[in-house]
Amino acid sequence: MKVANGNDKLGKGCLVVSRPVGDTCPSTCAFLGNGCYAEQTEKMYPNVRPAGMQNVITERGRIRSMILDAIRQGKSIRWHERGDWFLDGKLDMDYVNNVIWACDSIVSEGKILPDMWFYTHIYDARLVAMEKYMAVYASVHNANDKATASLAGFKLFAWCDSDEKIAKKRPKRKNLADAWRKSLPKLVILDGEKFITCPEIRRGRGVVTCTPTKGSVDCNLCVKGLANVLFPSH
Repeated sequence: MKVANGNDKLGKGCLVVSRPVGDTCPSTCAFLGNGCYAEQTEKMYPNVRPAGMQNVITERGRIRSMILDAIRQGKSIRWHERGDWFLDGKLDMDYVNNVIWACDSIVSEGKILPDMWFYTHIYDARLVAMEKYMAVYASVHNANDKATASLAGFKLFAWCDSDEKIAKKRPKRKNLADAWRKSLPKLVILDGEKFITCPEIRRGRGVVTCTPTKGSVDCNLCVKGLANVLFPSH
């Protein structure tokens, strides 16, 4: 199982699992071919995509070892910073079942699983079942997406403000970006539910990270599935 250590946004308190963009994503993803940061990362760094490809063919024993390694290190796991649970247009059930087996195996030994979380554009009830082991977020862009995900059983939502209805896209110039952050609301009501604006986006890189990191405040909102989250366009 190919993993990386956390980065400047996620913090250093997690291991990161990625898969190849496109091959493992639903074609309906609003970001695919439309400014997807993960897609851009694969193009900018030639070693990134081959690393993600190593997680297309999965072995349950390797997944189990990876989770145990996270436990030993006291780290959480961010599933799919790049990529998703699909493979060639359908849910990769071999992969899903291998992750479930690994988690059940560890729990059966009396061990406590690490905090784990993922966002997905795949609105499938079989992924909702994984909330037994980790925080499961449906990535949505509008009320229609949220309704579809809700019907599948999702309870946590990551609202991507790709339509820029909450705020214009973050400016590139630092002084304008700083003013933009200050203008962001801490909490918004969307489709009748509360959403907390991502603290890392609102307060700035290096000030807040998802997981514990020296010199920053660890957020843990998504890591522990504490609330719905809003991601302003950035």
